[in-house]
Amino acid sequence: MLEVGLVMLQGSRRAHEVAIQAACDLTNTPVSIRELRSLGDLISGGLDAVILPGGESTTMRIVGGEGGTGLLGPLYSIMRENSEMPVLATCAGTILLADPQDGGDPIISAEVDRNAWGRQIDSFIGPVAVENVNNPLQCAFIRAPRFTDARNSSVIATLDGEPVGVRENNRIALTFHPELSGTTIFHEMLIEAAMSVQRGTTA
Repeated sequence: MLEVGLVMLQGSRRAHEVAIQAACDLTNTPVSIRELRSLGDLISGGLDAVILPGGESTTMRIVGGEGGTGLLGPLYSIMRENSEMPVLATCAGTILLADPQDGGDPIISAEVDRNAWGRQIDSFIGPVAVENVNNPLQCAFIRAPRFTDARNSSVIATLDGEPVGVRENNRIALTFHPELSGTTIFHEMLIEAAMSVQRGTTA
């Protein structure tokens, strides 16, 4: 059984739970979800993958930082120490991977500009073209960040030709919210990557 850590600092966490459960049903893969709220939730180890939901990146840094739950710093360390660990980050989660602000290196090389699509009133649903998927997916962009440099990443999703989803090894970073868009494609990618790591093969 795979154990997926779901960061519970903010954002559409319950929607991610629904999406990962649906993805595990579609892939016939047993999955256990571990809610990550504080440093204590990491101590037992054993995580096969991590989901870092959206929200508001400044709030997430405060809540999960040293003055809050203390979760983010150790979680970043785990990701850096295990470069093969599958990670799915959405919206603000992508900002945290690109710019963790903990004194360590970025966890993905792609660079992002937060809120670059506009304010809350500018949020929209748009057609996202996904690699190896025939038809575009209607996905939600909510105060979304924008990739300003994705040259060293594998682009897996675009909106009008612009990168909105990248993959680096087993790290999937999206500027939109698939969990609010009725698709499990990216959660399936996460599960498949975790299964590949368990088997000792490349995702």
